Amino acid sequence: DYKHPVQNILHHLLQKTAPHTTRTIVTPTEPPGWHDGKHSLLQFAMLHFRQSPEKNEKLVFESTKRGSKDGSSGRQNNGRGSTDDGTKQGAEISIIRRKILNDTVDLVKFSSMPIEQSLLRLEPGELSDLAVECFAAVMRYMGDLPMSPDSSEVKCLILRHCHKHEALRDEVYCQLMKQTTNNKSVKPDSCQRGWRLFSIVAAYFVCSDTLKPYLFKYLETAAYDKRRAYHGTATVCLHNLRKTFKFGGRKNVPSVEEITAISAGRNSKRQIYRLPGGTERVVNTKSTTVVQDVIEELCSVIGVTGGDMEMEEFSLYCIVEGDTFTMPLAREEYILDVTTELHKNQQVFYLIFCRSVWHFPLRLDSQLYVEVVFNQIAPDYLEGLLLVMPGEQLDQDVIYDIAKMAALLHRAADMTHVPTMKETKFLLPKPALTVRDVKPAQWVNMVQSNWRDVETLTTIQSKAQVLDILSKWPLFGSSFFAVKRVSDPKERSDHILALNRHGVHFIDLLTHETLTHYPFSEVISTRKVKSEDGTLFLDMKCGNLMQQRITRLQTDQAHEISRLIRQYITMEQRLQQLKYVGTIAKVSLGVQQ
Repeated sequence: DYKHPVQNILHHLLQKTAPHTTRTIVTPTEPPGWHDGKHSLLQFAMLHFRQSPEKNEKLVFESTKRGSKDGSSGRQNNGRGSTDDGTKQGAEISIIRRKILNDTVDLVKFSSMPIEQSLLRLEPGELSDLAVECFAAVMRYMGDLPMSPDSSEVKCLILRHCHKHEALRDEVYCQLMKQTTNNKSVKPDSCQRGWRLFSIVAAYFVCSDTLKPYLFKYLETAAYDKRRAYHGTATVCLHNLRKTFKFGGRKNVPSVEEITAISAGRNSKRQIYRLPGGTERVVNTKSTTVVQDVIEELCSVIGVTGGDMEMEEFSLYCIVEGDTFTMPLAREEYILDVTTELHKNQQVFYLIFCRSVWHFPLRLDSQLYVEVVFNQIAPDYLEGLLLVMPGEQLDQDVIYDIAKMAALLHRAADMTHVPTMKETKFLLPKPALTVRDVKPAQWVNMVQSNWRDVETLTTIQSKAQVLDILSKWPLFGSSFFAVKRVSDPKERSDHILALNRHGVHFIDLLTHETLTHYPFSEVISTRKVKSEDGTLFLDMKCGNLMQQRITRLQTDQAHEISRLIRQYITMEQRLQQLKYVGTIAKVSLGVQQ
């Protein structure tokens, strides 16, 4: 295989500096990966730093050429000249090789002076100038250059340059590796601040595929060696970089408060998340915390630990005061990107965790789970959205359920007395009060009759029983949207769109009877359309291979409807795949037996 001359030099030098027969003790002043030669910063520098292979090759080539020439004349004058000149040439090449190594070692070690040109071979002009500016910013942040009077720690950061110029990212990572290697600064906290700046940058940007193995090797070696003074911060850097490669990195420049906290060694902030019903939970939120992390932690808190698929039923919503509609945050969004932007715009907001998809059965054995789901379902129930009333009447079984749940709701509110007539009114779903066949006094009698059976229950037991009863109703677990069907002028009418595990339902505004139903297996696609006047529509294509129909809906919540349909379809497909894999496994096991 062809090897660049400098690669050969590097190989031999690294072989000499990394003997395999003895264990080398790595001291904190040595750069991570210094000894093994594989993906070390030194190796990367010899291959890619501005001290180019071409320049080094030229030195070796000229020495070899000069030695050959001297050797030829030596042979003409003296038979022993060839041997002497050959020895001289070998010594000269050895000196050059050592000089190349020493020069490169200096390039990857801490410098107390600003650089005059980029470390990497960037194109001359703006990029190279920005690289020099970034290095000065790194030095200011670390305290190795004085801070100008009009500067702040945030202004010192190179994030804006790296956002705009992708080619600068490798350069900045190399600068940070350099300044945290063999740091001899007179400022006692220089290296510590360098590593903290490293952790900020690692939360924002990926590096090139060329630098990636070297950067990870540098961080892994520093993080895993507990003898190093800053292995803890190096571990944070490594964690941040892995998250960045997984989720794409932060998008918004951090706030002054965040930078100040990180600079002081505080890697997380106490962020409040709300659960349905107003309960608040504090989750320590880091620079790299994404929505998925918060959902997993809160799912664990309420007892949802059955696997990733069940956790996917939960979402995190950002409710901004004054906004009519809201959407769940994407799972790969960084929490501090969201909150920093809202704080900057002085907007009041709440981060709310709730269940958005209803496929898996209820977990009525978990107290906090019951609280969360009950507080989410109860408003829809009392509003009457879960009631189905054919002919605007209630079935007898439903009447019994309503009466029992009224008593349970009274107990769930921690009441210990029999519900009065006035209280009963607020324990029934609104449409139940308009039913002609059941008079108010009858409702009171039925509720009070059920009270004797529930008065000894705890509040949690009462809420769990309400959920158990409602879970058997056909519209339980539905998300409801007000829509207008506009596909056909003859069909122009207002409906309620109900999405649940059974599919898409168009239900009557008053009776909630299903007028049209499409299982998710028949939903082919959805498309959001906005008219010239700004009206939002959702085109929903349903049917099969033989026959298809597009239903156009006018709704301000087209985005959320489309997202929920997609989420249900994805979950259904994954469950079918798991079922198929399970069947195959059982068949295989049967064949083996």
